[in-house]
Amino acid sequence: MRVTAGFGDLRLLADDIEGDVAGAATEAMRETTYKALLTLRRQVVSAGLGQRLANTWRDRVYPEQRRSMNPSGYIWSNAPDIIDAFGRGAQIVPLAGRRYLAIPSDNVPRRRGAKRMTPFEVENAFNQDLTFLRGKNGRVLAFVEAVRSRNRRGYRPGTKGRLAQGRQLDRILMFTLVPTIRMPKLLDIDDVAASWAANFEARFLFRLGAR
Repeated sequence: MRVTAGFGDLRLLADDIEGDVAGAATEAMRETTYKALLTLRRQVVSAGLGQRLANTWRDRVYPEQRRSMNPSGYIWSNAPDIIDAFGRGAQIVPLAGRRYLAIPSDNVPRRRGAKRMTPFEVENAFNQDLTFLRGKNGRVLAFVEAVRSRNRRGYRPGTKGRLAQGRQLDRILMFTLVPTIRMPKLLDIDDVAASWAANFEARFLFRLGAR
């Protein structure tokens, strides 16, 4: 039996095959890129870094509006410095000639936006300079003299009126000053990237076989 086909038929067949491969590759890339995005977000939440940071992960597949034999997936974070620090276990050091980093205690009042005050803001709020005492392992402890608030949820400046009411003035720890901070390595982005590549190959072959 002889089977013959014209050039036009072969061209149509090649186009069909190319279309199937491009469709399988593009669909597999979109699926695995999104799964990798979800994995990265879950990793951030599981590390205790919060949903807000997790949601900084974004993804995109190119080309966006058509199928391709060579699609590409791109995942990035809108907070790259924070992600990189927890991904590498980076060391943080003071800038601008400063000797220490100030770590606030739970006693430091919060500003609007939920961020705690800086040492300069604490000095202004309590109308006094911080008192420094040397701690262990090269640390320096920074205190203010203050009275506990009536609701027992914080501290207030020890004004004459408050002291006249019999409220006790105490030395309150505000900051621990350290020369450097080593961030813990909480994220394994390389592992997610390796799984992403392996999953793409598997999903591509599965989708190609299903066509």
